[in-house]
Amino acid sequence: MAYLKIAYRNLFRNRRRTAITASVIVFGCTALVIAGGFIESMFDGLREATISMGLGHLQIYNEKFLDQDEERPLELGLDDWERIAAGVSKIEHVRQITPRIDFTGLLSNGEKSVVFLGTGVNPQVERDMGFQVAIREGRDLSPETDGAPEVLLATGLAKSLNVHLGDSLTLLTTTADGALNGIDVTVCGIVTTGFAEYDARALTVTVDSAGALLETSKVSKLVVLLDKTENTDQAFAALQGLLTSRNWPLRLKKWIELATFYKQVVTWFTAIFAFLGIIIFVLVVLSSSNTMLMAVMERVREIGTLMAFGTARTKVIWIYVLEGALLGTLGGLLGLGVAWLGILVINAANMVMPAPPGSTEGFPIVVYKVPAIFVSTLLLMTVTLTISSVVPAVKASRLKIVDALNHS
Repeated sequence: MAYLKIAYRNLFRNRRRTAITASVIVFGCTALVIAGGFIESMFDGLREATISMGLGHLQIYNEKFLDQDEERPLELGLDDWERIAAGVSKIEHVRQITPRIDFTGLLSNGEKSVVFLGTGVNPQVERDMGFQVAIREGRDLSPETDGAPEVLLATGLAKSLNVHLGDSLTLLTTTADGALNGIDVTVCGIVTTGFAEYDARALTVTVDSAGALLETSKVSKLVVLLDKTENTDQAFAALQGLLTSRNWPLRLKKWIELATFYKQVVTWFTAIFAFLGIIIFVLVVLSSSNTMLMAVMERVREIGTLMAFGTARTKVIWIYVLEGALLGTLGGLLGLGVAWLGILVINAANMVMPAPPGSTEGFPIVVYKVPAIFVSTLLLMTVTLTISSVVPAVKASRLKIVDALNHS
């Protein structure tokens, strides 16, 4: 405790230098905590948005669907999918299940034809599941209509064909038997997926309309929504056991296996955060090492006096190491306080980030208060200052007593 008191008093002998070093620590803590909280909120938001945009937590396919190319539409689709859905719905944590049909073809307005990527959905079930449709004009699909089947067009596809709400279009594609078929559809809404390239080709119809167009009762997959994303692994294991016990020729996929964009974003921002941490680490080490070295040079005669009175050289080292640890801890705590206030200000400002490359929508800036980041940042600063004080402390302990006492 005596050496701890000495280290504490030494911090405030040169307040200006200590304040400069502490400001570097505060800046480093604030940057790390806010950046980490922002990245964590972005990961969380992107994860839930990815799931709610139609990916779901789990997807069920024909066991050959992901390994083989289909020669005809839905050749490797799910037959008797209602029975499969009924069995899956009994699994714990499964909230809802909906079928999907993926298909391609030509969309024509009578004068121009464009290749499309179509999706057949059950609109009412998907709304109940919370799957989001970003409607720019019009409305969502209706489960039942008295007139022609309805279609949702993505903004780029609608612009390409110069169509508006209420216009009639023709969908042309190959049926499950290999024949050419077409149906007339009415535009009920114009939507955006948030990705410009996909908006140039995407359209959505009801699963009944897609089945009628393809002349089949099969579906491409079943999308499973759980009560919580955290239960994905548990539900996956339970569903895998069900498929094995009933000998169903099916394959399961988790959302993370299908979310390529999400994984790329996570990898990218994790690398950025690590790079930021390295820069701050080096900055703090250099700054604090300089501070501790100056402290040694100022107290050469004091060090000589301590050793002349019998203080062991290892204890001299401990005095400076404790000083560095105290500076790191106090500066880190102050930095966490500043970071906390910064997070409150940022979240209250309701700022919006511009749309990232390939996207048409921006997103709000939200910073999470992540306890693990707060604790790890404080530990990082304490350890960093402790390590950076070792070299100056060793240098102080190696001074010769006579030379130190004669130092001026």
